[in-house]
Amino acid sequence: MEQLGYFDQITADDLKAMAAATGPKVTIFLPTAPPQHQPQDTATRVKSLVKEARRKLVNAGVPESDAKDMLASFDAIATDAPFLRQQGESLALFAAKGLNLIYRLGVPVSEYTHVAEHFVLRPISEALTKSHAYYILAISRKKVRVLDATKDSVVQLDLQDIVPESLEDVVDTDDRQSQLQNRSLGGAGPVFHGHGGAADNQEVEIERFLQEVGSSLGDLLGRARSQPMVLAGVAENVASVKAASSYPVVAEDFISGNPDVSTNRELQQAGWDVVRPHFAANDDAAYERFADVSGTGLGETQPDLIREAAVAGRVDTLFINPSLNASDGTGDVNTAILHTKLNSGDIVIISDGRVENVAALMRY
Repeated sequence: MEQLGYFDQITADDLKAMAAATGPKVTIFLPTAPPQHQPQDTATRVKSLVKEARRKLVNAGVPESDAKDMLASFDAIATDAPFLRQQGESLALFAAKGLNLIYRLGVPVSEYTHVAEHFVLRPISEALTKSHAYYILAISRKKVRVLDATKDSVVQLDLQDIVPESLEDVVDTDDRQSQLQNRSLGGAGPVFHGHGGAADNQEVEIERFLQEVGSSLGDLLGRARSQPMVLAGVAENVASVKAASSYPVVAEDFISGNPDVSTNRELQQAGWDVVRPHFAANDDAAYERFADVSGTGLGETQPDLIREAAVAGRVDTLFINPSLNASDGTGDVNTAILHTKLNSGDIVIISDGRVENVAALMRY
């Protein structure tokens, strides 16, 4: 299945492991989007950055043998040809004693190696903003695709025999062929019975197909989800699917036209244009809630206080200025990001200058 890239999810269990890690922690970022980085170039850069990280670990007092063991799985990446070919926008590597985490991500990064008492998450914080994920349903008679997308990534989902893959999955093609043969008896051309004949039957079949696609979406994706779905298709198909949809959040606007001529990436970009105002409105509303309580203790901008609140589970929404580089904010912001996510808080990227560094809306 075509993808914009290969993407790995940063899971809740991974975040728990990061929070539980002790001792010096290694963070490595590497841009891997072509044409800047081809597989062999990526292998060379990984080797170089791992070597740099090993040196920094030794300088931090870690015995050389321990430093080598800590980064051994990263060394293996450089010789893993299939992995090197299957990249997204960036590669993020995290290591500590007994912990190695490797992610292919959809967010752009600058090359970076860091050893400290905390992991660096700020440059990839957008990968943790699940509130900006959306689905795309691309539907035609020939093909159905469900895409899981963000601004930077898209992955085509397996329909798992739950959602029909095409009209033929719904219509019994052998029975249909038999009906057509019966209607053409007599040698004088097709004989159609009823008001509209074959044309009416075909419309009924298409409508049944569209309704089955719509009604099965909730079974595939869940019926209590808040992630919006953008439909892609000709207007009449979109209207029928929307009317039958068992998935609760379908965007009003849609991607018009035959989606079969568009790649997953093209649909992802068109879908982002549809949902971007929705996400921006949600982010603005969250920031307004912060602004209303700023300076009262429920709205905080001091990084060390935000870190303490995040560790205590008090941060409801963390606002990040993406223009600052990885080293800005030292460990406070990175620790706040980690613990905000661990405690089911939201992360919102504010890039218009309203947030100088970091800000937080507290739960209490």
